[in-house]
Amino acid sequence: MLLPKVSAILVLANRASAYPASNPYRVTFDSLLNANNGEGADAKSSPLLGGLTRDGVVSVTNIPSFKETKRALMSHLHACIMSIEGDSEEEGSVPTQRFQDGTIRRSFATSTLPDGVGPQPIKSLEEYEALSLRSKSESCHHFKSHLSSFRSAVDLATMQFAERLSSEMGASLPKPLLSTSNSAGHDYDDIKQIVEGGEHLEHFHSYQKGGRGQEATIDFHTDQGFFIAFTPGLIVTRDPSDEPLELSDGFFVQDSNGEKMSMEFTGEDDLVFMMGDGVNQFINNKLIDDHEGLHATPHALTLSVQEDDSAARVWYGRMVLPPSDAKMPNMDSTFGEARQFFVDSSSKGVGIPLGVGCYSPNMKAVISTSRNLDGDEGESSRCAEDELFCWFRCQKLEDWKLTADTCSGRKLGLQCVNPRGQVHPNGEGHGDYYPECTNSTHETHPVTDYPEIDQQDADVCTSELWEEFLDPENYDHEVELTVPNGTETMFFWSVVEDDTGTKKIKARLAFNNVFGFLAMGFADVMSEVHNGMNGGSVLLSMPGGNYSAVTGLDLSVDGSAATYKIHPKDTAFRHWMTPIETDETKTTMADFETTDCFTAMTFESDHINGQKFNVDGSDEMIWAGNSDDHFMGYHGRTHRARFTLDWNSGGARDYHDHEGDNHDHGDVEETNDDSTKSEMNDGSTKSGVGIYATFLLATMMHYMHAN
Repeated sequence: MLLPKVSAILVLANRASAYPASNPYRVTFDSLLNANNGEGADAKSSPLLGGLTRDGVVSVTNIPSFKETKRALMSHLHACIMSIEGDSEEEGSVPTQRFQDGTIRRSFATSTLPDGVGPQPIKSLEEYEALSLRSKSESCHHFKSHLSSFRSAVDLATMQFAERLSSEMGASLPKPLLSTSNSAGHDYDDIKQIVEGGEHLEHFHSYQKGGRGQEATIDFHTDQGFFIAFTPGLIVTRDPSDEPLELSDGFFVQDSNGEKMSMEFTGEDDLVFMMGDGVNQFINNKLIDDHEGLHATPHALTLSVQEDDSAARVWYGRMVLPPSDAKMPNMDSTFGEARQFFVDSSSKGVGIPLGVGCYSPNMKAVISTSRNLDGDEGESSRCAEDELFCWFRCQKLEDWKLTADTCSGRKLGLQCVNPRGQVHPNGEGHGDYYPECTNSTHETHPVTDYPEIDQQDADVCTSELWEEFLDPENYDHEVELTVPNGTETMFFWSVVEDDTGTKKIKARLAFNNVFGFLAMGFADVMSEVHNGMNGGSVLLSMPGGNYSAVTGLDLSVDGSAATYKIHPKDTAFRHWMTPIETDETKTTMADFETTDCFTAMTFESDHINGQKFNVDGSDEMIWAGNSDDHFMGYHGRTHRARFTLDWNSGGARDYHDHEGDNHDHGDVEETNDDSTKSEMNDGSTKSGVGIYATFLLATMMHYMHAN
């Protein structure tokens, strides 16, 4: 529902002129969940579009359990930052910005990366906890204890917001909405996919202002990203207490009519979404009917001087960038290349326009990737002298037995390469990339795609043949694991007993595509990287052997299905390519079946690598498949997922359906018909595509070939 928007005249002591005060348009979290079946909407009928077309600002209220988590986290932010700054013997331990009005801003910076990589750590906080020899800050302990649940709630709300906006505007936008190069192998059809595929920059800011109360801290500007999700500013002190936090004022916006106003928030405003200039770059210029465009919101910030010197304004923001590999409209360059251009220009002293979520006057926070966000904003390079930017991160040369002088001493260049000796031009490539001394360059040895294997023949690989291949009759339960726009994937299983009375899982994973590899196993629930892939124990089937990262699988060698333990840090297959069990010692029976059309993996066991199936309860699982090549690499955004499976009831739920979350993300219930086929309950109507719908919100398994 659309809650009332209230305006009044408010005279502000810290502005040169008076602006009318206005509350944001508000929508409840639950209202974002009510699908409109893709029929589209307009500003008159949609509360969401009403706010985004007029002010470009919408507040989402009643996010489950969010108020308590937000308060607990933000009340300790400033105290934690000051503890790190006070305990550190080096300047710059916390990135700091000084504004002309006397405001000092201290920041934690991080990001959430696409393709299942997920939330990244806060570098300065991690370093403080790792290096501090004295007792750790109590505030940092409290802050970190709430950090994961806070970011998960923001992620869920952001994805739900994107899905709802995508649904309401879908009928008025073309497909694909953003394209990539042919080598990328995919496009971004709608808003939802753009948000999924982009990097999300996250900042926790603490502001303290000196004695000049009349000056603006940051003047009117429009962010360069797609949109930003932020929590309204709160006033906290150095010593957190149980007292209610006071909301900060001084946030101004300019609406679609050109009117400037003071945006007044209340305690019910959980998370605020505000549109950036990205809507003008790839939304408003592509509308195919008279649909009203979204408003990119100019905004400004003027902070007040607090009577308590220890008080600070704390704020959190998550900026959604367009995917790095997506082409800018009407240009050959990608958004990632454009950001790289601005990085290079900035490092050479070329001026960069103001913007980007009030993050930084020189715009570095948005144009560089998250891997160096916690560095000093005045640095002229993206990485330290003993690092190389490679696979979207600053890789330490010492990890590869190199120094800054190793290559020059050998009269070679330091490059970002893959095992095939190919050189990436800027390090912004997913894959098995690492620093190496070489005479090769990206011009002499450019990155090329893996050789593609023979694909399905649509005239031969019919739906009737697929139904025959599935072979569900021998199993008691089935669930569909298909991801949006992905290959149809089914999982069948029964709980059986052997002669000794030991309960086992007898299962079949069927993949409606050709055989690159197929894998399934336990997620490592203790792993904080790649969402359970690193450290996971899996069954992996492949069509050949004698694997080489240079040449791929040798198909003259028989294929196999065996148990593997994924490396706890390095995800490239070459780091964990040796099976845990040999043919002589294996206790998990697994096999594969493949045709020119389809692939399946079967197994029967009570464990994988000694980890027992919870046959009387549920387990957190991962699966992945590849139908493109024989290099045991990238499985694509649509061929993998993480989910929880109840072995007895036949129910499944996506990874975001955490215990303790009051919102129903869509459990999978077993139907009452004879097939006992599981399907998704979205809270109102049942979908016949299994867990297809909400896997879009799942944090999924990442690359098998990424270091």
